[in-house]
Amino acid sequence: MRDTGPKRHFYDSIPFQTLIALSFNNISLFAGGLISLFTPQFQEAPWILALFPPILTIRGGIGGLFSGNLATMLHLGLIKPQIRGNTRVYWQLISASYVITVIDTVIMGLFAFILNFALGRATLEQFYVFAVVPPVACVMALALSIPLTSIIAIVSFKRGLDPDILVYPILASINDIVVTAAFVTAILMVLSGGVFNYLLPVLFLLIGGIAFYIAWKNRRIKFFYQTIREGTAIVILSSIFGSINGMFLSSMGARLQAHPGLVVLYPALTNALGNIGSIIGSTKTTSLALGYMRSFNEEVRSAVSSILQVEAVAFGIHIIFGFVAYLIVSPASPGVSLMFLVSVAVTTNIATFLVIGFFALIIAYFSFRRGLNPDNIVIPAITTASDSVVTIAVTPVIFVLKLFGVK
Repeated sequence: MRDTGPKRHFYDSIPFQTLIALSFNNISLFAGGLISLFTPQFQEAPWILALFPPILTIRGGIGGLFSGNLATMLHLGLIKPQIRGNTRVYWQLISASYVITVIDTVIMGLFAFILNFALGRATLEQFYVFAVVPPVACVMALALSIPLTSIIAIVSFKRGLDPDILVYPILASINDIVVTAAFVTAILMVLSGGVFNYLLPVLFLLIGGIAFYIAWKNRRIKFFYQTIREGTAIVILSSIFGSINGMFLSSMGARLQAHPGLVVLYPALTNALGNIGSIIGSTKTTSLALGYMRSFNEEVRSAVSSILQVEAVAFGIHIIFGFVAYLIVSPASPGVSLMFLVSVAVTTNIATFLVIGFFALIIAYFSFRRGLNPDNIVIPAITTASDSVVTIAVTPVIFVLKLFGVK
């Protein structure tokens, strides 16, 4: 009798671990629900929609950089599966993530303001909102997401599960709620005015001062500056695309008011597509680091089965997205269509998953071949691409569905 090797348990399989990871994306629907509370303000305060996508993109880029490095370093033994008494590399990774967050949110806010001001969607009086809100919101979120990410990675690693599959998708979903709650807090501070007009700039200066101190303290550490150099470049690019996504979203204000369920769906759709890509990309970066693959053709052949297994789970999850979005929106909007929300979720998934899957393979392989750290490049690039792909895809998807009478 032929030896087929050790039996693989179902809980070790890609579909099962993908199901666990993508199930957390339902949390992102509640992030969309938080933003939908401000639907009446979308016309008079378009900066809310203008900043929401780039803040989510920054969250995805920096969270992906941290979780991707964390997962690979756990596999390679560079980081211990524990919080206390961990290696210097672990704390340098946290420090670099903080500094990148501050640098990139400031640049993103400035770019978003210039873009929206040029298009007449922002005024000079709103400059401080664009400059201050992103760093404050993202650093507040980072303070919670770093320990959560570490715990998820360590627990999954200790239990024999693959952190490349589980960590970023779970983190991204939790982060959607965390960063959206932080963003909503900042929105309420801006809309309330008064003393908060002084508190926000003070927080901004404090955050910037801490970032400068950390950068100066670690100025001679190679890993710290390599992470900042590679991570900042890709996350700045991410923030630019995120700002463009915000411009598109703010231009859809009237349509979003007519279909509030779309606001609820949006974070889940971008998050899920980014997670599909991150599962594929992160597993391949680890395989490349361990020397399991030597050519791009070999990478593609090994990935086709993984992509289809991940998508089989994702398809069902997107049906659930539509139902959960309906349950969130219908109490306040009785006329909302369940069929419309389910159709938008499923059709967007079908139209985009292959694009992001093969993009993940390309970016993982060629960043590795050029001597870059794929963990600093792959997931941030994937989250950026997924946010843009979903934002671009939603409008034609709605148009096609209306042609078929789904409204």
